[in-house]
Amino acid sequence: MIELIDNVSQLAVTFAAGVGAGMSFYKARSQPYFLLTCFFGTFTLGSLHWSLYMLLFNSTPQVFYVSELAWIASFVFLLTLDFTLSTPGERRFHHPAAWLAPVIGVPLMIFYMTHGEILGNLLMCGITMVAAWLSIRGMIFARRQNDVRRNRQFFHIAVLSIIVIEYGLWTASCFWVSDTLTNPYFWFDFLLSASLFILLPATRKAVEA
Repeated sequence: MIELIDNVSQLAVTFAAGVGAGMSFYKARSQPYFLLTCFFGTFTLGSLHWSLYMLLFNSTPQVFYVSELAWIASFVFLLTLDFTLSTPGERRFHHPAAWLAPVIGVPLMIFYMTHGEILGNLLMCGITMVAAWLSIRGMIFARRQNDVRRNRQFFHIAVLSIIVIEYGLWTASCFWVSDTLTNPYFWFDFLLSASLFILLPATRKAVEA
């Protein structure tokens, strides 16, 4: 029951955030808002399929499934949004801290592959590692600015939060404890829902910077 509540609440959050992003795109006609709407839209579709599967079959898919395709697509949009919001100066900027993304991500990707299917983990981890690389670089670059561009750091912090929580969620899923709140998986997923909603105002700050 707690898993269904978790997924339905996340579905509601991403749907509401998607509507908000869509309204922002309608008003501003700005490409970042369009990409953000696509991110929330595909993420919502993944959550919807997962929730319906649980309701109809009282279980979760055990192989490469529709929800995973939707979530992979959502992170492709998030990665594209991350790149789109970067400035020419940011793209030329380099910092060794960005290497934390592959240093942490590659071992975890290998670990996930030993506990699940290979293609999905390869795609998802590869996309999130690149997004984390861009966000670490972007966050450090933004913090060094002395004007309104400094506000872009909040977007990068939000993206990094989503990715870090996702990795925690995937790791917890490899050590399934129970179907109750004693399972860290559900706490990570509730945190993910909150971080997803925070992405909307963080993107607005980045667009306005």
